[in-house]
Amino acid sequence: MHFIFRICGILSVFGLGMAVVTPALSADFPNRSLEFVAGYKPGGGHDTLLRSMAKVLTEQSIVKVPINVINKPGGSSAVSMGYLNTKKGDGHYLMSITSSHLTTPLYADIGIDYADFTPIARLGVDPELLVVNASGKFPTMDDILKSDKVFNVGGSGTGSLEHIVAVQFGKKTGKKINYIPFQGDGEVVAALLSNQLDFIMTNPGAVLDYIKTGKFKALGISTENRIEALPAVPTFKEQNIDILLSLYRGVTAPADISDEAKQYWIDKMTELNASPAWKQKYLQPNSVVQAFIAGDDFKQYLKNMQAVYKTTLMELGLIK
Repeated sequence: MHFIFRICGILSVFGLGMAVVTPALSADFPNRSLEFVAGYKPGGGHDTLLRSMAKVLTEQSIVKVPINVINKPGGSSAVSMGYLNTKKGDGHYLMSITSSHLTTPLYADIGIDYADFTPIARLGVDPELLVVNASGKFPTMDDILKSDKVFNVGGSGTGSLEHIVAVQFGKKTGKKINYIPFQGDGEVVAALLSNQLDFIMTNPGAVLDYIKTGKFKALGISTENRIEALPAVPTFKEQNIDILLSLYRGVTAPADISDEAKQYWIDKMTELNASPAWKQKYLQPNSVVQAFIAGDDFKQYLKNMQAVYKTTLMELGLIK
């Protein structure tokens, strides 16, 4: 409840629901500098994505006008959503989005959700890995599937994507899961290293070094196909476990922007996605898997993902 009241207080500051409609764009877009909005503090995933994007777009001359990156942290992206909502009709703004863009409106009635913006593109995904301690009791997926114990599974906080994937794994395999939430990747890794957990659900970036040194083993990944960074790790689907859930990383624009502005952003994100510099300077260093979709395809993806989150969070008793 404290979370809900905090969000409501934040939104009242930004006057959510009383959006300012800017004048129509001129025929020549963009006609001034662009603003990228990160919903979390500097140094976080949203901030890193946007600053890397701004750098590549500028250095590769994909965008010819100045780009400013600003941070609007608070309320698990509620503040940034409220801020962008006041920019209706103005295509000069772009905001980074991940799962909180869908889950925050589900946890608390903030008056808007993903459909109140203009989805532009999904730029990549952070897959979920099922990871075990190589010296633990379950070194293979078969060992897990043949066991009838209640598995202690670690991951980030309650209601997180890791939690949802752990629940999905239990449902798809018939295994009993006791999910143990931690405050960060470091705590999850430490608990698995000391064999306090049977396995964990996490993103590749958190465990890649441990897998390379042989301390951990990844037994499944939540992508459609195997990934370049971990080619030996089979997908869940390969193992007849129907799980396709990853943390998406994308961008959205304000509502009611012109068709010209929307197409401009789709074109620029398409150019960015095709740029080798984007792969070298953002995707590879941050263990993000290239998974580009844009426009209406991205909008449909968000609709589908919201349904998955809503169903699972209701099953967990986290929302009604």
